[in-house]
Amino acid sequence: MVTLTTAVQEMLRTQKFIVVGSVDANGVCNLSPRTSFYYSKDTIYWLDFFKHKSQANFKTIPWVSVTVFDKKELKGFQLKGKVSFVTDEKQKLKITDIITRSVTGKTSSKIFERMSQNKTPDVLMFTAKAIYSLDPKEESGHPVIQDTDGETTSLLGLGRR
Repeated sequence: MVTLTTAVQEMLRTQKFIVVGSVDANGVCNLSPRTSFYYSKDTIYWLDFFKHKSQANFKTIPWVSVTVFDKKELKGFQLKGKVSFVTDEKQKLKITDIITRSVTGKTSSKIFERMSQNKTPDVLMFTAKAIYSLDPKEESGHPVIQDTDGETTSLLGLGRR
């Protein structure tokens, strides 16, 4: 896992929008926009209410891409890494409340009681293994920062330059 750079954190804070890319067992990609998320120095969390294509993909192939971009400045970042489900109920509730308060100003229980089926979301946790620049002035084929564990270097081909 790598630490999110200051530039990535700033872009997450100002743009308030990410796109999560996943693939299914057949190699078919799925892109999913997310506007309700929370990040720390090394993790991005988001809520998943719908539990369809992306979620099935996460369970089959946990490697995903997360992209954040500024369309005015034509800059952004692509983060490649792994996603997992938060299963600890205390942590899940804490992250859910942080995200719902930041989006709505209300606690998650107030939001969920208004939903027709009283659904509670799953909480997904993403940890980046490599970060790439999407600035057209920079080399985007090589990571700005990368994890050096064997799985990452093997899968992403980061050891071959």
